[in-house]
Amino acid sequence: MSGIKCPNCDAMVEVPAQSSTVVCSYCNTTIQTRTGTILKENYMMRLQFGLEEAREKMLSWAMKQLGAPKGLENAQIKDSKIIFWPFWVVEVEARANYTGIQKKPDFKGDDTRTSLKWNKITETGHIDFERDIFIPANPETPKALLEYVIPTRRKEFFNKDKIAEVYGSTKPVQMEQKEAIEKAAAIMKNALDEEALKEVDSIKEMKSDLQTPAVFLISVPIWHIKYTYNVRTYNALVDGASGRIVHLTFPRKMAFRAMTLLSGLLHLVVGGGIGLLFVYLGWIMSDYIYPTTFGIAFGLGMLAISLIFFRTAASLRAGMEEAR
Repeated sequence: MSGIKCPNCDAMVEVPAQSSTVVCSYCNTTIQTRTGTILKENYMMRLQFGLEEAREKMLSWAMKQLGAPKGLENAQIKDSKIIFWPFWVVEVEARANYTGIQKKPDFKGDDTRTSLKWNKITETGHIDFERDIFIPANPETPKALLEYVIPTRRKEFFNKDKIAEVYGSTKPVQMEQKEAIEKAAAIMKNALDEEALKEVDSIKEMKSDLQTPAVFLISVPIWHIKYTYNVRTYNALVDGASGRIVHLTFPRKMAFRAMTLLSGLLHLVVGGGIGLLFVYLGWIMSDYIYPTTFGIAFGLGMLAISLIFFRTAASLRAGMEEAR
């Protein structure tokens, strides 16, 4: 662990290994370790929900999930800690013009056989996008937080004393601001491609202009909770600033699992049988395109539904609570 002099109060500040920023313990100034300059845009979300409130929200939401057993509200907290995870928030404004290929069907045929051809048409379009992109600043950030949209309206300047007051801990920032901007730009370019592909089948050319009018660092308080129910242990991540459930595992009733598994098997058998029947009819009929296509599409659709049932039966995990 090395040291750096605070440019605000001249105190020596210890710098953890691989940290790209550090906060002075004497004056709460955020210092960029590589350049020794002050990072003014460093914020935090204050803890609004204590452990008991987080527990109540967590279990209340768990009991609303499919297959959750009765009495889950009596589950006990086994272990808990509050960690302030750092994120770079990059506001990206994008303007793009694209040229792409759109395939459109061209039906031609006679009375005995129908053939399907595709015409390729060149189309152009324009996209205007504006988005806040959240980049985890620490490589140990839990996977469930990687896609979490952080509410930042009530942010305030970072203060280590406020974190100490709630017995919280922080994780070091191990990503430079420049790298975060580059990652955000790559994410936005992928988003532009996805938006263009809603209108065309393939992209020939994409010209984009990306601007980043705002970049700041924010630390978010996340409750890491382990709770027990009928001897087994389950995990949860709860946003201590907004009360939202980020991640949750919970028990499911055996009857629910059995019913869900049976539903998946029925969809697989019935859907596969009907699909194969239409494929067979398509091949023995003179006009074979439509029955065969319908049979394949129907069979794949029923397979997808059955896989959802199987996954639900096997899973103990709930998704992320939607923002309200």
